[in-house]
Amino acid sequence: MSGVGVACRVDDVLLDLATQEATGCLTLVDECGESATVWFQDGAVYAASVPGRRPLLGVRLMSSGVLTPEALAEALELQRTTLPGMRLGELLVKGGLVPQDVIDTFVSDQLRDQIADLRSWTITDHRFADGRRTREDSAPAQSVVTLLNAARERDELWSYVAPAIGGADAVPTLASSPS
Repeated sequence: MSGVGVACRVDDVLLDLATQEATGCLTLVDECGESATVWFQDGAVYAASVPGRRPLLGVRLMSSGVLTPEALAEALELQRTTLPGMRLGELLVKGGLVPQDVIDTFVSDQLRDQIADLRSWTITDHRFADGRRTREDSAPAQSVVTLLNAARERDELWSYVAPAIGGADAVPTLASSPS
């Protein structure tokens, strides 16, 4: 499957691969030349890599209090030196630092965020590499319909929230405390 030069909707491409029960890697290119990948197993999505401002798994775990900065630094150092190729989530579970169900929840949330981000893209090129797999932290496979519904719900909610806070790029300022 390939589509060069013809703008198309992300939803349509994802749904087409889901219908085909595809297994492999979809590469999407937007009108600015940015590239993203979405990994499929039997028509369900289990991983994605989308450029943007989303925090990585380790930062998400640390920000939520599940993982200390010291434990994350130690795990990343192990991953870099002793266990290259091991996914961070896998390393954290094997090291007893984070339970598997917590990793699954965080990686699933991350996947939903990435698919939601992709929906704003205007795709100018897409290619599917049949059978390719990834070693990235991957979530339990989720149906394309479920992911797209979650993205639509998020968009709808955001349409109410954004005006109240000044938009997506608003920077909050704290009031000074009374003297």
